[in-house]
Amino acid sequence: MLLASIHKDHNNINRLLQLLTEKLSAIRAEKDVNYSLIRDVVVSLQEHAEKYHHPKEDLIYHYYIEHYVDAERVAALDDDHQALAELTADFALTIEMVLMDAVIPLDVFADKLNGFVMTQRAHLELEETSVLPVIERAMTTGDWDILQARWDEDDHDPLFGKNVSAKFKELAASI
Repeated sequence: MLLASIHKDHNNINRLLQLLTEKLSAIRAEKDVNYSLIRDVVVSLQEHAEKYHHPKEDLIYHYYIEHYVDAERVAALDDDHQALAELTADFALTIEMVLMDAVIPLDVFADKLNGFVMTQRAHLELEETSVLPVIERAMTTGDWDILQARWDEDDHDPLFGKNVSAKFKELAASI
């Protein structure tokens, strides 16, 4: 169940990154873009990742590191999660500046958006192709039962969960 929820989160994150990629194409084509929608994507990613997604992954990764050998690849993910949190906070600030009419050259904003999307995608790719398959093959049903018992959170995703938060209604309609 935990692993399935991580894969589901990754699919949802990819959907949001695809929306940002579409907005990036529109920006580069000098078309009108709803920057509030870009902000909503980033805020959604930030809130869900920091409160639910990364803690869930970290629970699995830390357990794996404690109980299995050759966990070097997994151990580096703590640093990746911290770097992603910092990147997301930085990009969220950039979007807020744009929304407050700060002068940010379009090419600079487009480059930051592209860097944000590419970094997020690279992280997901690493987890999906190099980390999670190794963990899934190594860990037993008993391991997963222990982890599931430790993870007592329900699915509180304010965008993709059962109840879409009012602040993400426009974004939910866009994806």
